[in-house]
Amino acid sequence: MDQFLASVDTALGSAGGQLGILALALVALVVGLVLLVNNGRQRRRLAILFSKAEDASFYEHVDAMTRAFAQQTATQAQLTASFNALEQTSHGFFDTVDIEHYDAFPGQAGKFSFSLLMLNRNGSGIVLTSLTSTQGSKMYVKRIENGKSDTAMSHEEQDLLSRHIRS
Repeated sequence: MDQFLASVDTALGSAGGQLGILALALVALVVGLVLLVNNGRQRRRLAILFSKAEDASFYEHVDAMTRAFAQQTATQAQLTASFNALEQTSHGFFDTVDIEHYDAFPGQAGKFSFSLLMLNRNGSGIVLTSLTSTQGSKMYVKRIENGKSDTAMSHEEQDLLSRHIRS
């Protein structure tokens, strides 16, 4: 303890130590003045606010603002609920649509047959296939649930589906 006091006495006895203490005191004085000025501003603002509180219209204004805030909070809650419902519903929307044109029968040209894939985010949807030959066209619809069909699929349909199924 004696060594500490001796080192403090030495530091205070030097010009650098005295200058450091003077700088520290000056900083403390500036901080104190800034806090005093801010305190004065806050007191003036509160005095203005509470002097208006004597007027009945002040309370009406506060009530109106409170009601507006409550309405805003209720509106925000409704919008949040609507957004959440839309988010759940949107999983049913088709967000993947692709078509594959091909020649379904030997000796054909022009790729008049096609398979149309429509899937939602959950990997569910349909494959609509039109097979066109010289005798006419036939259309087939196959349901897709979670990336799989309960009906046998042609090679073209399976290729189309496998390109878009999320792992």
